[in-house]
Amino acid sequence: MEPFAVRAMPLTLKNPDVERLLDEVAGLTGETKTEAVRRALVERRERLRFRVRPGGRTERLDRFLAGEAWPLVPPDQKGRRLTPDEEEQILGLGPEGA
Repeated sequence: MEPFAVRAMPLTLKNPDVERLLDEVAGLTGETKTEAVRRALVERRERLRFRVRPGGRTERLDRFLAGEAWPLVPPDQKGRRLTPDEEEQILGLGPEGA
């Protein structure tokens, strides 16, 4: 037997709301019910893989800034605040602020 072989097993839905939702999604997409379930699970798996964990985003940002961004900033520019005109230019704002 292959290590990743999958044996087909029937899936019984016992929740009427889930059955109606599956019918609706399959009808809207033109997919079979099996394909609608498969795609929904793949999409959810991808979202879960990339979800933000507490502290994870901040730590990754700090590592990026320390290792990649700050070394590119010229020493005479470190710690200098932008002028309001420089901020507006970066943000693409005009004289009226839009």
